[in-house]
Parts: sequence; C-alpha cells; structure tokens
Amino acid sequence: MKNEFRSYYSAVKTVAVIARAIGRVGLRPPAIIILLFCGGIEALLAQSPGPINTERPGFTSSPLTLPAGYWQIEGGYQYTRNTGSESSTDHTLPLALLRFGVYRNFELQLGWSGYSWTRSSGDQIDGYQDASVAAKWQLTEPDAALAVGLYASISLPTGDRQFSSDAYDPALGVYWTYSGRLNWFGAAILSESANQYEFNNAVGISMSLAQNTGAFIEYLGSFPEGQGPSHELLGALPGRSPKICRWTSTGVSDSTPEQPTSS
Repeated sequence: MKNEFRSYYSAVKTVAVIARAIGRVGLRPPAIIILLFCGGIEALLAQSPGPINTERPGFTSSPLTLPAGYWQIEGGYQYTRNTGSESSTDHTLPLALLRFGVYRNFELQLGWSGYSWTRSSGDQIDGYQDASVAAKWQLTEPDAALAVGLYASISLPTGDRQFSSDAYDPALGVYWTYSGRLNWFGAAILSESANQYEFNNAVGISMSLAQNTGAFIEYLGSFPEGQGPSHELLGALPGRSPKICRWTSTGVSDSTPEQPTSS
C-alpha cells in the first residue's frame, strides 16, 4: 500500500508538470487535440476490445478507472437549446478526452471540450474552450456494490477570451455508484475560479431497458459562493436516437421559474 501511495503521489506530480508545460509552451487548442489523438491512437489499436466505462453523459462520471497500461479516447457533439426568457443555442465539439491507466486503480486524463458556436439574443459568440488535466483514483474494487473514486483536475487557460477564465482553475471531488435493486450514482465536487468557490452535488438513478438500451435521470445542485443556488434535472430518454433533456431552475428559492433546455 505504501508503494502504491507513492506511485499515486508521483502521478499527481506528473499532472502538475503537464499543466505547467502546456501553459509554458502556450499550445493552442488545435495542437492540444492533435496531441490527444496522436498520443493514444497507436496504443488503442493494439488493445483488445472489451466493456468500457465512459465519462459521459450528464454531470456525474464513473468512479471506475482504466486498467493499467490502457488508453481510451472519448469524444462527441453537444447541442444545447435554452427556451427560457433569454433563448440561446450552442454547438460544441469534439468534447475530446484522452484517458490513460497509469497504475492499478489510477488514471490520468487530458481533455478539451473544443470549439463552441453560441447564439444568444441575436448575438453570436464563437471560440475555443479551455483544456484540462485531471487524475482519478478508484478507492474500491470494480465488483464492489458501492464503488467510490476521487477526482482532481485543473483547467488550462488555452481558450479564447470569451470562453476562458485566463487562470488555472482547480477542482476536487468524489464520484460514487451503488448497485442494488436500483442503480444509484452521484458526485460532490468543489471548484474554484476567479477566487470564488462553487460546490456541486449530484444524485441519480440509471436503468437498463433492453440490451444496449438504457436511461437515466439525475439531479444537480450548484451552490456558487455569493450567489443563489441553481437546480437542474437531467435525463437521458430512450428512443431511435438518444435525447438528453435538462430542466433548470436558478435562484435563491425553489419558486424560481423553470427554464427547459434540451441537448
């Protein structure tokens, strides 16, 4: 255990070194995405296919890590439409994430949401998002009924001005799942940006409806420092094409009008 803990500590130091290196070199997002895919594509092709655990959709990620020596590349496209009092639409891709199992129950991640096209009240804002470096430590065995994982990340100010905080923003949290008569999952994450802290708490239920078909519903509460909380209900509904639905209520009380959003 002592040797494993020393290995985990070394891996966390590696995350910091990668973050400083990217910031010092000043890589732009296109260069980061090339690094994401070229860094792991050869190892991916050499691996045998098998069951995978992905980090999406929804707010809560899996507490499980990749086996040591394995790579996994994830990506996608996100469309968000807000039909509230201030209507807006957003398109973001490629939602790239490169994951690598460094040690047993420990993985490193390099992510980049990508490029966003946003339309809000007649205005148009396009640009690159920030990248991020993260680490995840799985605390329990994969077959445990209650699986728990710790998560730490830091954003890299590589995005355009409209989409970047221009700072290295840290986040710490825990992910968990419970397999019983119902399959529960949740997360608790504390993040900091511009000297302001924010706590996010999520809990949800997932279900299998048929082979290769499932659905989930998830509550997400956000509690930013110095502001009123926001509450969101997210769900993935089955069908010919999966649909992610989100209902948002923002304010200091639950009486604030809801704003439905679909993505």
